Amino acid sequence: MLQKILSLVTLAVVFISAAACNPQKQVTLTVADKGSQVDVQVGEQIIITLDGNPSTGYSWEAENFDTTMFEQVGDPTFISSNPGLVGSGGTLTLTFTTLKTGKATLTLVYHRPWETDVDPVDTFVVTVTVK
Repeated sequence: MLQKILSLVTLAVVFISAAACNPQKQVTLTVADKGSQVDVQVGEQIIITLDGNPSTGYSWEAENFDTTMFEQVGDPTFISSNPGLVGSGGTLTLTFTTLKTGKATLTLVYHRPWETDVDPVDTFVVTVTVK
């Protein structure tokens, strides 16, 4: 029994060590990167964090991006700047993984998704070159 436990612990240490030696690379973008161009590698994650307030109905959403080059990872996440205050603003974070080489634009719009005939309040555009 002890031999099996030691084997499992050893196996766990090997997997954890391998993961630590090869962490997923990430590129983090903010409003300061609006309109810029970034270079990334295939398999890297692009993390975009922007100010927002979902309690108003507005949210950041990716618009018409190339799904052969980028995959959105999960839903946008919100972190309140004042968790004790209902309805306070904060930051919304969207994450994308790069899938292949090439050049494409990632466009995020800040809007109320149900207002289809209304221009977005804000737009975040970045040109991405994946190598």
